[in-house]
Amino acid sequence: DGDGRPSPGMALAVEQAKLLWASGKQYRAVVEIQEALNDPALTNADPKTSSSAQLRLARWSAATGQKQKKELQEVYKSVLSHQKFSEKANFHAAKWMDDLYKDATRREQQRAAQGGSETTRQRRNYDVDEKSIDYVEDVIKFYATSLRYGHRHVYESLPRMLTLWFDIGALAAAHEAKDRRQQLTPEQQKDRKVALKVTSDLKSFAQSLPLYVWLPALPQLTSRLCHPHQEVSNLVREMLYRLVKHFPNHVLWSMVSMKRSKDPGRAQAAEKIMERAKETAPPALRPLFDQSDALADQLIRVCAFQPKNGPNNRPAKTFSVKTEFAPLKRLTPCQVMVPGQVALTPSLPPPTMRNAANKHLVPSVVEWSAFNQDVATIASIEDEVTVLASLQKPKKLTIVGSDGQKYAFLCKPKDDLRKDLRMMEFTTMLNRLLARDPSSRKRRLYLRTFAVMPLNEDNGIIEWVPNTTGLRHVIQALYVQDGIYTKQTLGDVKRMHERLKPTPTTWMNEILKKFPPVLHRWFLNRWKDRPAAWHGARTAFAHTAAVWSMVGHVVGLGDRHGENILLDQESGDCVHVDFSCLFDKGLELETPEMVPFRLTQNIVDGLGAAGYEGTFMRVCEITLGVLRSHREALMSVLETFVHDPLVEWTKGSKAKGHSDAADTGRAKEQLEKIRSRLEGVVVGVGAAPSLPLSCQGQARRLIEEAVSRSNLGRMYVWWMSWN
Repeated sequence: DGDGRPSPGMALAVEQAKLLWASGKQYRAVVEIQEALNDPALTNADPKTSSSAQLRLARWSAATGQKQKKELQEVYKSVLSHQKFSEKANFHAAKWMDDLYKDATRREQQRAAQGGSETTRQRRNYDVDEKSIDYVEDVIKFYATSLRYGHRHVYESLPRMLTLWFDIGALAAAHEAKDRRQQLTPEQQKDRKVALKVTSDLKSFAQSLPLYVWLPALPQLTSRLCHPHQEVSNLVREMLYRLVKHFPNHVLWSMVSMKRSKDPGRAQAAEKIMERAKETAPPALRPLFDQSDALADQLIRVCAFQPKNGPNNRPAKTFSVKTEFAPLKRLTPCQVMVPGQVALTPSLPPPTMRNAANKHLVPSVVEWSAFNQDVATIASIEDEVTVLASLQKPKKLTIVGSDGQKYAFLCKPKDDLRKDLRMMEFTTMLNRLLARDPSSRKRRLYLRTFAVMPLNEDNGIIEWVPNTTGLRHVIQALYVQDGIYTKQTLGDVKRMHERLKPTPTTWMNEILKKFPPVLHRWFLNRWKDRPAAWHGARTAFAHTAAVWSMVGHVVGLGDRHGENILLDQESGDCVHVDFSCLFDKGLELETPEMVPFRLTQNIVDGLGAAGYEGTFMRVCEITLGVLRSHREALMSVLETFVHDPLVEWTKGSKAKGHSDAADTGRAKEQLEKIRSRLEGVVVGVGAAPSLPLSCQGQARRLIEEAVSRSNLGRMYVWWMSWN
């Protein structure tokens, strides 16, 4: 063109191909791009668009199987020669090789299961030299390279790269242990060689990548403090030391619980890292290490504290920090940061921001601050602490920040909060993925998150969620207004349940006659003079309830009674709390939980005239689509459970005389269930195992399970399936 702009030919061909792909004509779309790329006039006129068209061709051909491995290798080689400094090109090359790696691994497992006996004909059908180990080095190299040039895919590439590295390291460590007893095969020696090579590659990448890039992987790194492979373990500890040194205020909250772990190896490793960071810290920051330590010890005491009963032997509702916890009072003001969700979440630079010295690279640590510089530190602690009435007597503690704001926290005893922490990491990652998906971004789908800080394996603090009220409280208040709920009601319900328990469906039919659905009235009362706000709140409720339902099903979240589901009184959002019943633990209760999530008559009533058909169903389908298309990234968050096993797993197995291998086995079994759900198989609950379903089929099947009166009638009576 005369004005110097490239001709629209190639861009037009790409747009046409995208349209074909979107309308389900995948084969035609690939042919369209291939034809355009075969035309030298088009490719020479617009080389930049041609290169990105080539990348699209590679991704699509791999998905449709229209090109063989060798051809695809050539296409990727060509793409990377033009887009050497592109995060996208390196990431997709890594992902494609990762798929080849997974495929080779699957075949090796099948072969091992058959005792390695395949016929010569079977062998000829695929490259016999193609071993999964041959891909590892390249996959990790491409993932790491992509991280140097951008962060759009960091939440997928970083966890996956680390998982691969840890797995190959663990394999090599097992071989080393075996080597002391017997000679290794050439394959096993190769595994060891690759593990060392990959570790040395990552060591040099760790030097060249800005430190803030590693922050999203902090939970993964801390869970592998005691990796069996010496070199891997050394590098993990080195990375954690650098993170603590550079971001002390934020990373110390993650290390606090590690240092108090019941696993002596882990506690010792964390202690060494903290000591080393403290020694090399600038003198002004050194007190921070001792203060955070002392604060954690005091907060553990607050969690476990049982205040004396008041007059008439009534349980105390409050106590004074000054009289009961003078040392805690003396600790403030201190340099320790108030651990709110916003302050603890790192932010990564926008794609437009580049490194001043080299425009291809992401900004350096000096150029980009991952955390807000002026964070609120703890100025004082309010004297009055409220003791909540529930069984474990958690306390509500209010911290006054250096910014003058008040921050409330729940101090929770006798609970392993690592589950809640991982659940928050899972939902934080899901929020990022929902924000990137067009269908969910249009509906602004998200989940409310809050900060969770385990202090040790039995106590921890949780950020208080403001402006919320319990679902059960809302429904009960409406029943009291109608005169349906009185002091006698619960006794009547119990007697009725005893009588009709043998026939769950009859029991549900009878109890629902007594309690009509009322939740829609809460929305009407709360936003009565503002119709637009009322509609917005009801939509927000439908959206958040649907996303939580799908997430809850995938991770096996149980115990969803009316006090663990909160309603936001400002926005109408549905907020879930208390994740102690994860991984299908609900199926092991005395009365097993038969429903995948809570979709009782009142929740359906709150969804509006269409009930669960309409908005709720559509959002369930979209959420499942996002969960399923990013399963690797989400699984990497949950994989930390395998290497930092839950107390309840270790307790149960130690009592029965099992080893650590049994804990790991149990964790892997749970993860396998979650993986199946992310592939569309309905497992667990009362459902008979199904074949993989589409997102629509899976959503409908789950909703049918959740509203089935027969299932609801078999739930524990005080789960209140009529509410």
